[in-house]
Amino acid sequence: MQLHKHPTREEWPGLIARPVIDWQSVELAVQAIFEEVKTSGDAALRELTRRFDGAELEAIAAGEAEMAAAAALLDESLKKAIQTAAANIRKFHQAQWEACNPVETMPGVLCWRRSVPIEKVGLYIPGGSAPLFSTVLMLALPAAIAGCREVVLCTPPRKDGSVHPAILFAAQLAGVKRVYRVGGAQAIAAMAFGTEGIPKVDKIFGPGNRYVTAAKALVQRHGTATDLPAGPSEVLVIADDTARPDFVAADLLAQAEHDADAQVILVATSERVLCESLAALEQQLATLPRRDIAAAALAHSRALLLRSEEEAIEFSNAYAPEHLILATANAKALAAQVRNAGSVFIGHWCPESAGDYASGTNHTLPTGGAARAYSGVSLDSFLKKITFQQISPRGLRRLGPTVSTMARAEELEAHARAVDIRLEADASADDEAAPSSKNDLHRLVRPALLSLKPYSSARSEFSCEARAWLDANENAEDLSGLGLNRYPDPLQLRLKRRLSELKSIGEANIFLGNGSDEAIDLLLRIFCEPGLDNVLTCPPTYGMYGVLAGIHGVEQRQVPLDRHFRLRPEAVLAAADQRSKLLFLCSPNNPTGNLLRPADVEFLLREFPGIVVLDEAYIDFAAQPSWLSRLPEFPNLVILQTLSKAWALAGARLGMAFAAESIIDIFNKVKYPYNISELTQRAALAALENTGAFDQYLDRLYHDRLLLAERLQALPIVQRVFPSEANFLLVRFRQADEVFRSLRNEGIIVRNRSSEIHCHGCLRITVGTSQENELLLKTLERLSRIAPTP
Repeated sequence: MQLHKHPTREEWPGLIARPVIDWQSVELAVQAIFEEVKTSGDAALRELTRRFDGAELEAIAAGEAEMAAAAALLDESLKKAIQTAAANIRKFHQAQWEACNPVETMPGVLCWRRSVPIEKVGLYIPGGSAPLFSTVLMLALPAAIAGCREVVLCTPPRKDGSVHPAILFAAQLAGVKRVYRVGGAQAIAAMAFGTEGIPKVDKIFGPGNRYVTAAKALVQRHGTATDLPAGPSEVLVIADDTARPDFVAADLLAQAEHDADAQVILVATSERVLCESLAALEQQLATLPRRDIAAAALAHSRALLLRSEEEAIEFSNAYAPEHLILATANAKALAAQVRNAGSVFIGHWCPESAGDYASGTNHTLPTGGAARAYSGVSLDSFLKKITFQQISPRGLRRLGPTVSTMARAEELEAHARAVDIRLEADASADDEAAPSSKNDLHRLVRPALLSLKPYSSARSEFSCEARAWLDANENAEDLSGLGLNRYPDPLQLRLKRRLSELKSIGEANIFLGNGSDEAIDLLLRIFCEPGLDNVLTCPPTYGMYGVLAGIHGVEQRQVPLDRHFRLRPEAVLAAADQRSKLLFLCSPNNPTGNLLRPADVEFLLREFPGIVVLDEAYIDFAAQPSWLSRLPEFPNLVILQTLSKAWALAGARLGMAFAAESIIDIFNKVKYPYNISELTQRAALAALENTGAFDQYLDRLYHDRLLLAERLQALPIVQRVFPSEANFLLVRFRQADEVFRSLRNEGIIVRNRSSEIHCHGCLRITVGTSQENELLLKTLERLSRIAPTP
């Protein structure tokens, strides 16, 4: 490393400069590759792969058999490590969803912003000098959480033409189904322009060498977006006299081994630590398997001795490193002064490699000083932010003169007239009722309920503390010692307050019921006239929708999902009419476990003539977020959730409905007075305070669900394990009825869903404890040995 002691400020620009790369010759080479791919498509990809990777490709796409066999080729310890990392990355990126919070900028003017997934994304995964399967997790998991419809992954093949099994395993774990054995600039070209075998995408993600970096820059000129300017990897370490030289040396080498073009910078405020770190660097380098690559990187890297931490952090902000390690005594305070960096690692026990793999943050970061203006890849990278505005006639009367004045000041008369013509048309009119207004709700609600005077319970008339409770004819003595002699809060205010905090939704938008079934029952009572109205369901789905409709004498119209368990929105609308009051959708769906496509759900929210009921009983287990953040957009949306599943309160029976305040008001009007018991309210409050245990359970569930699916799929008697975003798996067996009976005889209870449409031969299996899962698998393995071979 080049050593610089107390450099002057005039010398800083030279020290901040990155190694010079001949980008002109690189771009010329990349342009030539682009022309080959655009002209010859897949044939060019095969030739370029043979030329640069030394591999002959029979098929460009990795086949299902190769994908399925990947897990068996990996050590269990590596698979477990990948699963743990995936759980952390998923958790960190799921937390990045922003709530949709409409803002009324003035009366009658409503504005909001909504996140919409980019439809088609391409992921580039380096695999030349090392198979970077961790990058699969860093890119594919946020893409899945965002809801990107099509995800394409390109990675260089090995010499035998195969893809490293760790890359395939990580791709399966993240839900990627399309993997192509193409690397380098030709992969970027294929995803940007499309070939016979590789589809064109809207945005390309992923790190790579100088040719990949130049290719990503070049495709932007052709209309394909990319994630960020990325180049050779880099790290800057700030070390004071408390830093451990062996730690510092290890962190520097962790970046230097990436690539000969990588740059590592040590900024020390202690000469002793500087010298000892450089000595430790030489010792550790000697035993490093990739020492030739690391040594080449160290040759153009720098070690600086500066006078103070203030000067060190100022230098770092000027350098804007991809990775910044603060190996100092006051690292947390120093972190507050960081203005330019891709990712920051605070303290002596936080190695940069933790962020590269498994802490949860994303390792796809800006390099080459781009951190001055760019952020690393995040959930937002896979989303577009679309703004919306809705203006009522009253709102336009208030806002219009402002718009007209400004438009004419900018000499844009047509802009002004677009406002004026509306103001003139509205001169004598009252505000029009929006499609989601109270009038529309009145059309849907049963007329008898509109004038219904609800029962007024004793406690609903007085919510403060009293000196004597003499209103409800209770027993004043607590005979059980459980505090159950008084009636419970009829509106569950404390519980709703806690749910409001957790769900980021107003208390007035929450209804609590005796399980979600009570909410379903009330929806039918509120909106459906027996013998006149109808409801729509999309089987295979939760059976209580139809059962309760039958109890109330309401027609159920079924519009089955397709064979891939996807909604058929146009068929749903074709089956609906003006007497269609409710549409029941379940996502993740029971018994199939899949999420419904957001675009399909949104289409029906906008076009269905009645109330859309979205049952999210299993949403806590899913990669995509709840629709709760979008509730303000859709006054005709009712979302059902439960504490029975992930929150472990099945025995307490507590369901939730979230909807517009006007709908919740009618729920409260129709419900029984004390529908949630005191014990249930207490149990729910206790559970909702234990969010740490909840998060730990979800982590275990994600791991166990994947492991159970893998082992089930390996059994000869299993035809298919369907992908699941719930706490269960739908599994197609070769002799499902016989397997079901055999499991029941062994005391193992699962659900036989073979009679459901598209579910012939399918059993629904809950992901249980490790012991329960192992018992199930051992029993099925034994059945496989005695079952006839197909």
